[in-house]
Amino acid sequence: MNSSKKTFSGYLVVISGFLAALASVGFARFGYSMILPGMKDDLMLIYTQMGLIESSNFIGYLTFAIIGGFLASKYGPRKIITLSLMLAGFSMLLTGFAQNFIQALILRGLTGIGSGGSNVPAMGLPTMWFSSKKRGLATGIITSGAGGGLVLTGFLVPKMNQLYGDASWRFSWIILGFLTIFFAFICWAGIRNPPIKEPTTNDQQRTGWKLLSSDIFLWKAGFIYSFFGVSYIIYVTFFGAYLINEIGIDPHITGVLWAIVGGLSLAGGALWGHVSDRIGRGNGIAIVYFIQSLSILLIVFGEMREFLYASVILFGITAWSIASIFAAYSGDHFGSKLAFSAFGFLTLLFGIGQAIGPSIAGYIADTAKTFVPAFLLSSALAAIAGLLTLKILSNDRNSID
Repeated sequence: MNSSKKTFSGYLVVISGFLAALASVGFARFGYSMILPGMKDDLMLIYTQMGLIESSNFIGYLTFAIIGGFLASKYGPRKIITLSLMLAGFSMLLTGFAQNFIQALILRGLTGIGSGGSNVPAMGLPTMWFSSKKRGLATGIITSGAGGGLVLTGFLVPKMNQLYGDASWRFSWIILGFLTIFFAFICWAGIRNPPIKEPTTNDQQRTGWKLLSSDIFLWKAGFIYSFFGVSYIIYVTFFGAYLINEIGIDPHITGVLWAIVGGLSLAGGALWGHVSDRIGRGNGIAIVYFIQSLSILLIVFGEMREFLYASVILFGITAWSIASIFAAYSGDHFGSKLAFSAFGFLTLLFGIGQAIGPSIAGYIADTAKTFVPAFLLSSALAAIAGLLTLKILSNDRNSID
């Protein structure tokens, strides 16, 4: 493949990966925060149940994150990403017709499976097309697709509230489901096979799994990544409910603030990915963790608008950056053959934290009658993760590239 054709195909891959992240994370996961208040009231649920519904989504994500990485290594990311987006899209669409807690629980779990099967391979795409000097930037662009979901849902959900009242959350899920299915077809057309593709045998897969599962350094990185799963998801899951129901912010203003988080994150992923290309993955991760810890702490004082706006800005510019840096880290240390599997392995540990976060926060909110203790826990975990990163990852091993 000549240089210009490879460059063009690389751009197509990044655009497709951006859309995959937009759908599988921005819509399927983060759309829930804005939809949650209306869904909770219409189905007559409590916050503990809403937390369990979202935990079901993350358990699904966790189940397929590592499997999706291995399948992408064996069959190619194009096929796995497309099929997984189709599953996520159809299950979101059907969530719009859910009549009770159990139906919502099951459908959100299926959405999580589709999300894990599409997002993890999408995050690994730059490994096949870009060197380590540009990998963080390319991965950051893909990751920022999640922010596009916040922008769209920040405006879509309040508009649906105006048009359809109590049933607005149903129309929101239906629209997001159709868009995800549409993006699946775009990904099928846009994602290319790597410049040099070597088939992966079952023996190679087993050898790769044995290598990854016995790598102590990878386990340490995954442990640090799991803190992100708990800390950030408490903020994004209950952002809308906290602002609307506890602080008394107008739903339309809440939607605008949510869209601002998404808009800032569009640039934040690329920014911090590029920073990590320059100062190292570990140092980049630590800085982002500390900024996020401060941003989550500030929302506790959200009744003072200056603190709320500062929280939104700081969280927005760092929102998904840790995920993009860890994806680049996987490619740096394990190469293109094992990058999907390595990031899937990291995501497995991240997903454990992500799965338990909403349930814990929902229970705390129901017990304390406020989200403040949950946000304080989230902020503390991010700060601890930053300190652990400086101790363990700041002097990480040299890239294999």
